[in-house]
This record gives sequence, C-alpha cells and structure tokens, in this order.
Amino acid sequence: MLAVVDTEDLRAQQQLALVPGWFADWEQQLSRFRKDSDLSQLNAAQGRKVAVRSALWEVIKVALQVAQQSNGLVCPTLLGALESAGYDRTFDELAPQRSASGAIVHSDAWRAIVLDPQKRAVTLPAGVRLDLGGIAKGWAAEQAAQLLSLTGPALVDAGGDIAMSGPMDDNGPWPIAITNPFEPEDSLGTLLIKQGAVATSGRDYRRWQLGDHEMHHIIDPRTDAPAKTDLLTVTIVAPTMAQAEMSAKAVLIQGSQAGLAWLESQATLAGLLVLADGQIIYSRSMPAFLEPTTIREHAITGTRS
Repeated sequence: MLAVVDTEDLRAQQQLALVPGWFADWEQQLSRFRKDSDLSQLNAAQGRKVAVRSALWEVIKVALQVAQQSNGLVCPTLLGALESAGYDRTFDELAPQRSASGAIVHSDAWRAIVLDPQKRAVTLPAGVRLDLGGIAKGWAAEQAAQLLSLTGPALVDAGGDIAMSGPMDDNGPWPIAITNPFEPEDSLGTLLIKQGAVATSGRDYRRWQLGDHEMHHIIDPRTDAPAKTDLLTVTIVAPTMAQAEMSAKAVLIQGSQAGLAWLESQATLAGLLVLADGQIIYSRSMPAFLEPTTIREHAITGTRS
C-alpha cells in the first residue's frame, strides 16, 4: 500500500499516520480470510438478517451495483467457486498443490440478497457467502484518498488499485507506471492522470496448481471456474474505483475480442490489454492518458515467470 499527499502542509503528516489504522479497521470488516471479521460473521449467518457496520454496508452496496451494471459478470457471490478452485486461504498461504473444497453457489444468487437501509442490515440467502475481493480494496483506496485530500491532493495505491483525489499540487497529472506482467521489475510505460482511478486485473500473479491444472483467481460466473481467456492483464482508467475494478475484470473474463468491443462501448473508460502471447492492445481513448513514449507498435517479448 502507498499513500501520498502532494502538499507542504504539515497536517498531511498527521493524516498519513492514520492511514494504516483506517485499513486495519476496513480489513477487520471486509476480509474473508479473517474468521472473526464482520464479513465472515455475515457469511456464517445465512438466512438471518444481520446489522453490519458502515464499511461493510457500503462495500456490499457497491458490489451489488457492480453486479447489476455488469449483468452479473462481476459479482460478490463467487466465494464457493474460489474455494473450489483452491483459493481457500490467503494467497501467501496457498500450497503449490491444492485440492478442491467449498460448495459452489450459482453466481446469480446476488440478486436474492436483501438490504434493509433503515436498519443497515443484510440478509444472505441460505448457502450464499460473499467475497468482496477487489471491490473492497478499491473502495478502501478511494476512501483513503478522499480523507487525505482534506490536507492536499492525494493518491492511494492499494495493491494496484489506485485512486486520486484530483490533480497534483501544481495542477499536473500523477505519473503512474504500468507493470509489465512478463517482467514485473519493468514497466510498459507511464499513465498521466489528474483524477479518477486505475485498476489492473490479471492472472499473472495469483495462480496455483490444482492437480494437473493451473488455476487463477478471476472466476467466470458463467462457468463458476477460473476464466478461460487469452488476456493476461487488463489495466483500466475510469472516473471511479468501482468502475475501474469492474471493467478490468469484465474485460479480462470476456477475452480480447469481446472484451475490447465491450470496453469501446463505454464512453468513460480507457484500457490497455496485454495478451498471453505478449501482444498489447489499446482502446481508442487510452493514448490520451499515456506518456507519448509509452505506446509500442510491437508485442512484448518475454516468458511468464
């Protein structure tokens, strides 16, 4: 995690010192990997109405909005499918070989989740459990950037989900490097962005073996299995973090042809797609956000590590 405030206001140091505490509190509410988290307690209370704290309430609302906007392509009810694919603990704890576990619940179950705004309560249907994943991480980055912006222009990078409160102090754009998935120490170039959000979704890092099959954590809700896609990573620039997160996953799941067509139909989005064979594809609006020397006319060369 990285948090930056572009200002000489000394109050920013006090604000930055609070950031780890903010994320610790959000993790306690939102993590599926903590057995005592608010989310884990909600997942264990299927069929019963549960009053939840503010962060969990807000992220569940965002996750359901994303599911609606993506027509279910990106949804929060895939925890069983993730566990069946072998992702049943934090990635750092995954063994090289995993065995399947967890009951799969059809991803359309998100439509049956009931929210009670008056009591700020959530009812999950029997058998339905939530994984808020990247949506929670992006929400946290955006919230932190907004809180930090009280003392100056802020940028927060939470594991690749990057939120900006506005332009830098000199009104210039923030420079953001795009990681090369084949050479993580290298960059594919630099984004220049004044405001909004950047998210990258990929199957280059969180992958593991399940028997004879290589698995990854991007689940296609149409199959309840890791997405079969020719894309390795997708980087999206969007006005909000939720839009960036949703779109990066949606494009990756659909693959280069359908994903690019979908992306081009979204007027507020721009994207950079890296195929597994090293080819780079830019959406029509992406060059406007790229440093001129970034755009390459040839494929990346390299081997997946």
